[in-house]
Amino acid sequence: MSQAYTGGWATHLPDALWAYRNSPKSATWFSPFSLVYGTEVMSPTEIMTPSLRVMQMKEKEKEKEVFAAERYEDLEGLDEKREEAQERSRRYRRRMAGAYDRMTKERVFAEGQLVLKVADYVRRSMARPSKFAPKWEGLFVIREAYLTGYYRLTQTNGKDLMDPINGKWLKYYYA
Repeated sequence: MSQAYTGGWATHLPDALWAYRNSPKSATWFSPFSLVYGTEVMSPTEIMTPSLRVMQMKEKEKEKEVFAAERYEDLEGLDEKREEAQERSRRYRRRMAGAYDRMTKERVFAEGQLVLKVADYVRRSMARPSKFAPKWEGLFVIREAYLTGYYRLTQTNGKDLMDPINGKWLKYYYA
């Protein structure tokens, strides 16, 4: 789709959907079309310009019984293909989860430690008040630590925060 954009995105939608449905996905190595119909799609260009695959299909059309038998075998193998795609997708998800786990560091805090808390607008994915606004706020002391990764905080002046906060929103304060 290297055409100039004219503002009519709806005219390009069928082409984009066709490309998406016929492209092999990295998680399964199969295209959605092949998982539904059991065979790869034949592009309009391939039908207009006879290729080896099109010529073979035309020859098989003459022998309808042979063609029907081969198509039936393709459809029988479709369940195996779908199971293989499902297993590949599971492996892909495990690999992605492993990559994420390697990048993230679990932070475990103890009671009495000094921490900073992320600003509320960052936690709620809101726009910053200004580009100079800090992302971290306060100096807090951990009052209670739960096994689930949540913590109750107290300000240094002794005022308790009402709600517990997840450890991913905290970081160590280095004095």
